[in-house]
Amino acid sequence: MLLLINFGNGVIISNVLKIRTQSFVLISFLGMIGITLTATGLAFFLPLSLAVELVFLSPGLVGIILFVKSKNKLPFQTDFWFYFFLIIIIFAASFPPHLFDHFGYYVPTISFLSEVGFVKGISNLDLLLGQSSFWHIYQATFSHLSDPFLKINAYLLILFLIYIYERRQHFLLIFVPLFLIFVQQPSPDLPVVIITLIIISELLNQNKSTLIFCLSVFAFCIKPIVFWLPLFVLLNQFRQRKLNFKYIIPLAVFGILLMIKNLWLFGFPVFPVTFFDLNLPWKPSQEILTYSSQIGLMKSYDMKYSYQQIIDFNFFDKIYHWFTVGYKSVLNAGIIVSLLFIAYFSIREKSRFYTVLLFCLILKTIIILLFSAQYRFFLDVYIVALVLIIKKLSEDRAVLIALFLSVFITVNFTFPGFVQKLGLGKRMSDFRWLQLYQPQHLAQNSPIKQFKIGNLSFNASRDPVSKVHFPALSISDLKLYYYYGIFPQYFKKDLKDWIFQRKMTSQEKIQLKNIISETEKFKP
Repeated sequence: MLLLINFGNGVIISNVLKIRTQSFVLISFLGMIGITLTATGLAFFLPLSLAVELVFLSPGLVGIILFVKSKNKLPFQTDFWFYFFLIIIIFAASFPPHLFDHFGYYVPTISFLSEVGFVKGISNLDLLLGQSSFWHIYQATFSHLSDPFLKINAYLLILFLIYIYERRQHFLLIFVPLFLIFVQQPSPDLPVVIITLIIISELLNQNKSTLIFCLSVFAFCIKPIVFWLPLFVLLNQFRQRKLNFKYIIPLAVFGILLMIKNLWLFGFPVFPVTFFDLNLPWKPSQEILTYSSQIGLMKSYDMKYSYQQIIDFNFFDKIYHWFTVGYKSVLNAGIIVSLLFIAYFSIREKSRFYTVLLFCLILKTIIILLFSAQYRFFLDVYIVALVLIIKKLSEDRAVLIALFLSVFITVNFTFPGFVQKLGLGKRMSDFRWLQLYQPQHLAQNSPIKQFKIGNLSFNASRDPVSKVHFPALSISDLKLYYYYGIFPQYFKKDLKDWIFQRKMTSQEKIQLKNIISETEKFKP
């Protein structure tokens, strides 16, 4: 259904804006962008409920009818391997989500967006909810009828598969099995890396459409850590003297909407950065912001050192420990190796295209290293380096490698015992025949009970990933608030008013301690 809805909306938008493209995938992304921008605007006033989803279904059907009547044809041919990888994607998506963030971050975000829409100061309840990525806004819009099992990333990977055959870029097939680990849950990492691949591919093939820039800004709104992508597109256009006023419009529309959304939910223009403090009354307390930045720094070293130990490191200690932090140090080293390879490729090809690409990625690396040098923030760097390595691979070899990797990964999904022995995939479960027609999803792991402190009623659970029923706080959230002696409250009486954090009274702190004790007794 999503294939038709996005394409249909994209047809209407392309006709209105007079954007000329015969690409099914680019038209679908145009529809996706239009839907997300509209849904973001609506979320300020109402929940992203079934009614909102139905609003987007209608123009989607109209767009399909217009396309059929126009008798246009799409340059898209399939073969046996297309359908093979299509089945592999659907099969992998039928397994339950296994990433920790699924219930700790993705589901709570989608839940609150679909139930209540944007709530001013929501980050005071749970800091992660203040992020509310454009991808989860889009996901929440279709979480009722079109995608109740939250498998939207499977649709996205299918769209990427179509792009490979549409543009005849068969070397990209190698990425399909690598992306299978993301199709069980709505991780925003997948759209970011797929959009990165599409933009690099389009620019290499001399596509100078403004739509490419819109797509890069859309990726930035999904995850601001890919700020380098729109910068790269702009610099590339400037290098070719193709930059014009048309690029200012999407940048202004996306940028203003993103900043207003962040100010409304988080209290600052860019999540999670606290620059440009407007001193809004619903911004999170300084204790929580400090705690968040400390955790971010500790995650750079895989939580192996305390915050105090890290700030006591000198410059060389920081480098040494970052490269010797355990198995993740291999991934950290991979960042440097990837940049060195891109630099080598840039020198060998003597092309300003690759020089600009290298500059943008180095700039991104330096800025991210200053905040939280986690390897997962550099997926796009690995991806770009891999593209340069394999972009001249023949179709037959690409299919063979993708086939081997797909079989290997799906076998591990079907029989996860091996990877679980390595300490990975703790939430993976064995294959069940039922999932072939009803995708698996994780059941609630812990009992949920409702409590109230001050004027805030909330659900509490022992399991930190069981924050499904909004508003919900896990045991770790409760302990954090107890430690700092603060607690979220409504400004007046309910969600219609903004949320802020205030100091607890001595009686409320005793009450919270009792709630923590009771919650700890819950049996998963």
